[in-house]
Amino acid sequence: MSAPAENRPDPAELLRQISTDGRRRAILRVYLGYARGCGTTTAMLDEAARRAGRGTDVVIAAYAVHDAPGAALRRLEVVRSTHGELPASQPLDIDAVLARNPEVACIDDLMGRDAAGWPRIDSVPRLLGAGIVVLATLHLMSVRSAATAVGEAIGVEPREPMLGDDVLDQIDEIEYVDITPEDLLHRIRERSILTPAELAVAMQRELRPAVLSVLRETALRLTAEHMDRQMSSYLPLTQSPLEFRGRIVLCISVKPDMEERIRAVARYAASQGAKLYVVAVRTRKLSDEQKGWLGSYATLAHQLRGEFVRLDGRDVAATLVKYIRDTQATEVVLGHRHRSSWRPWDMTSNVIRPLSGIDVHVLRARGPARESDQNP
Repeated sequence: MSAPAENRPDPAELLRQISTDGRRRAILRVYLGYARGCGTTTAMLDEAARRAGRGTDVVIAAYAVHDAPGAALRRLEVVRSTHGELPASQPLDIDAVLARNPEVACIDDLMGRDAAGWPRIDSVPRLLGAGIVVLATLHLMSVRSAATAVGEAIGVEPREPMLGDDVLDQIDEIEYVDITPEDLLHRIRERSILTPAELAVAMQRELRPAVLSVLRETALRLTAEHMDRQMSSYLPLTQSPLEFRGRIVLCISVKPDMEERIRAVARYAASQGAKLYVVAVRTRKLSDEQKGWLGSYATLAHQLRGEFVRLDGRDVAATLVKYIRDTQATEVVLGHRHRSSWRPWDMTSNVIRPLSGIDVHVLRARGPARESDQNP
């Protein structure tokens, strides 16, 4: 069941309102995994059992387990459960949880659907507003930026609903549940987490060892960056943002032969101990050839321990400036247009002009002059 998108509330805005109106006492804690079978549900249930053992009123609001439900959920209360046998999964019933009014509620798969067909994240602000602590699990491929970048590399379309990075910033605590790709594949096979048909398809896509390594590194970076933002929010503001780790944004065009530029800037970022973001702006529908270029750039960026971001916007310069500011970039790398003179209205100058407090590197032009070249 799906709910009309136009009627969907904005969870990021609701979370911000709860955080700023002085009523919020509860927190949202998320267990993040980079692939199915990482063990996020087990980690969440273990924490629920620990809290219940200390006398905290904990309930399981929504779950999906691969082991016998009775064993996985032993000694834990499940909302709306009877004394009969538990099913393998249960959707979220927000009204039942609010009526029960526990101290802690556990929600498996934060971006799954609730009983009414809405994404479960939409109900979290109501729980937090009622003073209920929320423990939840989240799949990396449910985060829009990660799913878009990795999806292009492996040829898989991201599945809605997706969690926007603005909502990610509102999460109080993220605990990354790690497992090596080798151990993950062994666990998936041994515990029948996927059906044989699902496993056969996944082994050609997201469960390829190279892809799992990229996903794992992406999840580690996402968690580290969230911690950076959390730390900076507790420290006094200065004239420039406090930098725990440099953030270098490389702006590239949607055209071929960008690989060497990405490698060069990645080497520079590594020498500075900085995080690399490779950013491209799409102003119109892409051809299959252009999609192939971006897919290869995304793969290369992740292999070089960076992140690939595709933005959409008619005004390339304005779109880049907003992204650079929002990510608190410390350095920006641009490719100069191949022109014999600097013009105040060209794209490079339009990006540089609004930026302050950020180091900007403009690469030298190579090859013959081309008046039509729109390199950002």
